[in-house]
Order: sequence, then C-alpha cells, then structure tokens
Amino acid sequence: NCFENCAFCAQSAHHNTKVDTYPLINFEEILKRAEEAYSKGAHTFCIVTSGCNVNAEEFNVICNATRSIKTEFPHLKIDASLGKLTKQQALKLKNAGLDRYNHNIETEESFFSNICSTHSFRDRLETLKILKEVGIESCCGGIIGLGETDEQRIKFAFYLKELDVDCVPINFLNPIKGTPFENNVISEPLELLKFISIFRLILPDKQIRICGGRQKNLRQLQSLIFYAGAD
Repeated sequence: NCFENCAFCAQSAHHNTKVDTYPLINFEEILKRAEEAYSKGAHTFCIVTSGCNVNAEEFNVICNATRSIKTEFPHLKIDASLGKLTKQQALKLKNAGLDRYNHNIETEESFFSNICSTHSFRDRLETLKILKEVGIESCCGGIIGLGETDEQRIKFAFYLKELDVDCVPINFLNPIKGTPFENNVISEPLELLKFISIFRLILPDKQIRICGGRQKNLRQLQSLIFYAGAD
C-alpha cells in the first residue's frame, strides 16, 4: 500500500502484485522477536516498515520498543528502516538507543528516474544527511540488476564512498510478477561476484552485506560472496 512507485517493489500501491498486507506488529511482538533473535545469536535486530514514512502512533511504538530492547539487551545493535525521517524523528530514535538506520539510494543518480518518479534521488540524500547530523550510523546501498550499465554500477559505488556511509547492503533484483521490472533478466552469478569485488576495492573500509535476491541470483555460488569481498 505504499504510495511510492519504485519499479522493483512488490509493496507499491501502483503495482498489482497481490502481496499480503498487515499493520505494524505491536510493542509486545517486537520485543518477543528481538528476544528470539538475541537468543539465537543475532548481533543486530532490525525494525522495518514499508512506505514513505510511518505515522506518529507507529513511530512512538517503534521508539518505545527500541528503548525497551536496548535496556534488556544492551549488546544487541538496533537498526531501523522506516523511510524518510525529519531531524526531530532522528533525534528521538537516537535518544531511544537506535544504532543504525537503513536508507538505500538504490542506484546511481543518473539512473534513478528510471526506477521512481514519486520522489527524487535528492529526497533520499536528505535523510542520510540528517542521520550524520544526529550521529546515527547509516546503512545505505541499493540494487544491482535494475537495467543500469556497468559504468553506472561503478559510479554508484564511488558515490557511496563519497557519502561515507557505514554499511553497504548490496541487493540483486528479484523480478516480481506485477512490477514494471518483472521481465528483467537476472545477471549471471560470476558477473555479480565480480561487482562485489569491485565494490570491495572501492569501499575497502566499509561493511558490505549481500542481501535481497541472493538466493535467486547467485544460486549455488552464494558461498563465494566471502571470497569476493563481502562481510
């Protein structure tokens, strides 16, 4: 039910993907899942919503849950991905104990208009700027396989270097039926492993995480992400 029209996304109201929809889970359920993650050895727990941003009621639930998790499990890093933030919201999250915030720029600036028209590349940068101002770590990356060129992929990596983000999640497009990119051809595994290595060369001191689309795109070569340079 998201109002944005990102062409890769199953959660957009603009696309007919027939995904299940549900509200934010409640305070008690968030705490229960954090405890479960911690008991299984997780180092980080992430609270994620879909959409451009969350409403005031949801934001308060997330802040209160973050504060409670940090009190009970002080060594568990807490991450959130809630869309755009104001500086006031970022400060509230920081004070609640949030360690890191995920806000991907998705692709190189010259290609961004091909994937979204309801907000701009610069809109995304504003939230990253706010994160730096309040002292929350930034987790910022994007998706390979949207139709961008090799040159745009490399420019994308250099732009992340310029932004000096703390963590870089690399996703590979999983073409979803009902989205404008449902017929995109996925890249060969060795081609994607090559770009993980290129990102590592460009971003030698950043955490590189291989995230969405990993199974579908890398198939039997998933374990080679570590040889390619991923964390």
